[in-house]
Amino acid sequence: MEPPESQSHKRTYSNLEDQPEHSRIDDLYLRFKKLHPCDDLVDESFSLFLKNAQEHLVAKYLDLLEEFFEALDSEGKLNIPLRDYSWSWFIERQLSLDQLSAAFSITDQKHLQNKALKLAILRNYPQFHDQPQITRATMLRALRAKSEEEGCRILKTVSRPGLFSSRVSGNVIKKGYDSNFLRSEMIVSTILQKLDEYSKQWKTPDYYAPYAALIGPSMCGKTRLLMEMSQHICVIFICLRPTDSTGYPPRSALADTLLKKDAGNSETYYNSVLAAIFQVVADFFNRQNRDMIKEGRFMTKQERLKEWNDYTQVASLGSLDRTRRTQEAFKKDVEAELKKSPDTTLHEAVRAMSESTEFITNPDQELIKSGHSLKVLLALDEARALLKTYTVDSEQSRFRTFGRSIRNIASDMGFFTILVDTTSHVAANFSLGSKFDPSARYDFVGEDQLFAPIYEIASFDAMVPTEPPRSWRELVSPERLFKYGYPIFGAYYRDAIAEKQKPEEIHNAILELAHFKLLGPTEHTQSSRIVTKAQAFAFLGPAIQPRINGAYHLNRELIASHSAICDHISPGCEMVMSNYPSQFTFAAAAMKFLKDERKLIDCIKALTTILLHGLDGTGGAGELASRIILLCAMQAALPVTSREGIVYGRPVRLVNFLKVLTGREEKDLDLGSIGVEQREDLLNHGMLFWDHFSLIKYTPTPSDLLECMYRGMAAQCCNRARYRSLGTM
Repeated sequence: MEPPESQSHKRTYSNLEDQPEHSRIDDLYLRFKKLHPCDDLVDESFSLFLKNAQEHLVAKYLDLLEEFFEALDSEGKLNIPLRDYSWSWFIERQLSLDQLSAAFSITDQKHLQNKALKLAILRNYPQFHDQPQITRATMLRALRAKSEEEGCRILKTVSRPGLFSSRVSGNVIKKGYDSNFLRSEMIVSTILQKLDEYSKQWKTPDYYAPYAALIGPSMCGKTRLLMEMSQHICVIFICLRPTDSTGYPPRSALADTLLKKDAGNSETYYNSVLAAIFQVVADFFNRQNRDMIKEGRFMTKQERLKEWNDYTQVASLGSLDRTRRTQEAFKKDVEAELKKSPDTTLHEAVRAMSESTEFITNPDQELIKSGHSLKVLLALDEARALLKTYTVDSEQSRFRTFGRSIRNIASDMGFFTILVDTTSHVAANFSLGSKFDPSARYDFVGEDQLFAPIYEIASFDAMVPTEPPRSWRELVSPERLFKYGYPIFGAYYRDAIAEKQKPEEIHNAILELAHFKLLGPTEHTQSSRIVTKAQAFAFLGPAIQPRINGAYHLNRELIASHSAICDHISPGCEMVMSNYPSQFTFAAAAMKFLKDERKLIDCIKALTTILLHGLDGTGGAGELASRIILLCAMQAALPVTSREGIVYGRPVRLVNFLKVLTGREEKDLDLGSIGVEQREDLLNHGMLFWDHFSLIKYTPTPSDLLECMYRGMAAQCCNRARYRSLGTM
């Protein structure tokens, strides 16, 4: 007799981890058997799955499968035998996802289809589970493979070597994403003020259209910024991510509507779609007003906006499963509005939306003391899709017609649009003036200026502790050092520790994550043995900080695909400057990569090309060469110092560093005119701690040098400065 459901079916791994191992395995077996009644070889299937996936992934699969089955049968009408047979055939590759969707009646519920797909991958290929770079299309190809071996080959072609052994946890990353937004008041206030200024300045013919681009590398907090702004103004968030992408936030259901291929007269179509979207916004807040009057209650601005954010799903944090934040309900209402009122003009809908959001006009004293007129922000994430998708009867991008539509919105509506992406190519293409547009109409007369792109999001170093380290152990602590730079690394360490992962495993996982952020998309690399020019600068950047001027395309690619910070974008987007500011994590990952002599040589060759063309922003080939030499000496000294093998970013003994650098034995080292005791003390106890260089253009004080040491940075002063230092104390 099987145990009751309350005892076995609902007992997750977290509930059982304190039990003896044999008891936990028995419990997992009973759950597996109950969920797979059509498996004639259930004992063999369970044993093989347990061997390949290990206990924690088996438990995770069973937990997720139970949740999936419950979601399918929310109304208690599902044919259970059909469910069990269909699932068995699906994971055995005898049933396609389309056929499974038809059997489960989920053909219009993509979030449930995605759950089924990921479950099948976890069941058949547990070693490839939870890898964000594996797209939906790739997972489908793997499940259609004729054999497990063929499926593995398909998944390996898009997987990054070493990622699985690093144990980078997607769940830990998601926890960090949903955690509190650091420096929220300062960052949100700054961007809201800028957008508020833009919305007030918007009018024709002074400006082309009411939009600006928000550009920044992945991990800098662009999407989270939009979600934070949604607590203060109405944000209409639509993600245009590709259909086969597994990234977050997920593709919005409305993306299909905005990027429709058979749109006919595209400008008329966009006018209608935008009118429907804005009318849905107006109807939502008008309904709130009626409910408040009817029920005799008052709602604050934050409460009203929260209801809107929950309704649109994507901008809602924590309250909804990530894979379900696709705005299906929002899309249905927009399409219903399109059918119900196809003749509603854009002007009428915008006016209705503006009137329904009057409650947002009150000054938000916490953020903008002067008050703001911006009430509604249309935010298009992954906006490059507007450039890649074309109308059926024209070679012009959809953005041109989209721009013409939003250009028709009056200047006093409290409305603005923001286009979000990692690549400044988006800003450059969107920012071309109408005089260069062959499809420009006769009424595009005037300056047609463009609003300057926004690229400064002050999230860098947001987790850095306010107090300096009090001991050597604290100084070299990975937990402290990972807090410098992008918050994702410090948050990952914090959340992984909370999950009781081992510090060494967390350290390796974070360096692997940093490595692949610098490496960029693997599909752009023809061979794993080839280092592209962009990759060369991505790995040299965090270590020795070469600066490149004039190389527009290279700077753009470094920001878009290799996690470089955007230092500057000119108003016309003809100049883009990138940089890798001091960041311990990226530098440690770069040192590990550059340990391979062949890769180091490839990177130096790419740097030499830039120097020969005079594009080096610092103008110091000799200084760059000295940094590379010192970096190599530090690399060689690491394994001598560390008893636990090479761990990048660790301090090294001064004597080991000097022996490598000079080629001399300890007794032959020339330390100048110091006493014998001081010499012995220095060589016996002296340590060096840095993993990257940074050029500073001022004379540092001892306090400045200590700050450099706290972040693992060696400061190099400008040539002919009154004080010169190539290392911290």
